Amino acid sequence: FGLKTYLTCSDGTQIVSPLFFNKDMKEVRKQGRRLSKAVRGSNNRKRRMFELQQTYRRIQNRRNDFQWKLAHDLCRKYDYIFIEDLNLSSMSRLWGRKIGDLCHAEFVSKLTYVATKYGVTVHKIDRWYPSSKTCVCGHINKSLSLKDRTWVCSECGAVNDRDLLASNNILRKGISELESSGKTG
Repeated sequence: FGLKTYLTCSDGTQIVSPLFFNKDMKEVRKQGRRLSKAVRGSNNRKRRMFELQQTYRRIQNRRNDFQWKLAHDLCRKYDYIFIEDLNLSSMSRLWGRKIGDLCHAEFVSKLTYVATKYGVTVHKIDRWYPSSKTCVCGHINKSLSLKDRTWVCSECGAVNDRDLLASNNILRKGISELESSGKTG
């Protein structure tokens, strides 16, 4: 998961963040101003409140539609889905409304529900695993910051795209965790 790209698959496919709330922010602000100017207790205020609620409902319906379609598409395409367990509460403190607009936690719950219907395994990777900082050779770049989207490995010289590298590392880690749990169980 990311902020600019909603989802990056290990095969290089990137799903762009739709940001439904961000697209309708102008309309929400306009209706909020109209609501605040209406007299309390009046029928006009009730109508303005209803209009604002309808706008929020449309945003939520579009987001739900996008997430359900994406979950079904991923489950049709893949047998194993590995995702990173993110600390969404601290991310929302950093990026606020944008994280709320993406609704990653909602998508993960929808994905696990759809995966049970398709017989797909959804496995979460530990949030402390340095997926975007670990190169293919195994070197961990500890000086990597969030603004660095590509970086060059000091050990092997490979040029790494942060999101694609993270998705490939999550895939590798997920496969190794599933294999190790399969042998003991």
